Amino acid sequence: MLLLTVTEFRNNISRYLKMALTERIALKSKDGVIELTPSKEIRVNPSPSNDQYFDNPHNIKETDKAMQELEDYHAGKVSAISLDELKSQLAL
Repeated sequence: MLLLTVTEFRNNISRYLKMALTERIALKSKDGVIELTPSKEIRVNPSPSNDQYFDNPHNIKETDKAMQELEDYHAGKVSAISLDELKSQLAL
């Protein structure tokens, strides 16, 4: 792990960001230590109360899928079926 001051990081930011993809880089400031963590995606918790349920990427995908289905329904892209039709389709 490489421990840097914020000033050193700022002076060579491009170099250290590239390094952070292959090794652990941490920044030491007066308020504590911050470790850089590479990721291929940005995860933002959409909950106003920062509910931990939304920290799980799977839960976010399921929520997004349900919202898209709801939007499709309201846009008329999906039609409603009766409970009997659903049971018939599911062979219940």
